Amino acid sequence: MRAFTLIELLVVIAIVALLMAILMPVFLQAREQGRRSLCSQNLRQLALANQMYAQDWEGYFVPAAPEFLRDQRRWFGTRNRQGRFEPKNGPLVPYLKDGGLLRRCPSFDTAVGFDMGTGGYVYNEVGVGSRLWFMGYTAGLPAYDCGLAEWEIRKPAETAMFADGALDIGTGLAEYTFLIAPPDVLRRIPNSYYPLDPSVHFRHNRNANVVFVDGHLRALKMAESTPQSGAYPNANPQAHNIGWFAPTTGDTYYDPE
Repeated sequence: MRAFTLIELLVVIAIVALLMAILMPVFLQAREQGRRSLCSQNLRQLALANQMYAQDWEGYFVPAAPEFLRDQRRWFGTRNRQGRFEPKNGPLVPYLKDGGLLRRCPSFDTAVGFDMGTGGYVYNEVGVGSRLWFMGYTAGLPAYDCGLAEWEIRKPAETAMFADGALDIGTGLAEYTFLIAPPDVLRRIPNSYYPLDPSVHFRHNRNANVVFVDGHLRALKMAESTPQSGAYPNANPQAHNIGWFAPTTGDTYYDPE
């Protein structure tokens, strides 16, 4: 049996390397597609849990941040003695499988931030989880203590409920509570203090999973962002695929008109 010559061996190695270079992006994309699918299931479960919550609370969706100024409760958990939010004590836990453990997005892992426990998802507080749209930011606690009712959301198929989310705080990407609406929506809220940093994270091959009030889910692309933050030095949301998706028909955030 004739042995390989050095040249033949180098040719084989070059061919293998070329094939790996061609196939690796395909493998990575396929892996991310699988993660996006798991993430989609998590978001659908969150939306279903919130719908079930509303059935038990006279049609009102879970508030995003009740007693907001006290900073002790969120839609995903309650602060423990160590100062971290404990997801197992969240108001949606009774309506989720496995005590809420299925919520974490497999494409997002971080140890940064003040809202640990969201699983990498953000909740539309303006359009679903508060009464800010009607009462404005200066209303204080009453605006945060109650979510909107199902009948108050006139376009459930166009109003986002939960989405892939993160906040660029300059030292990394952090978990965050709120799905921040784009400036053209925020400026229509009474006494709003826009602009706010975007929080939708387009991490699945430059798409973000977004589940709507009616329960359907879409993978949406980023349409708008900003290269700087109004609050965090060195933050660049645009460079980290954090921004806002475009409206489909209507606001896609909240539009009562």
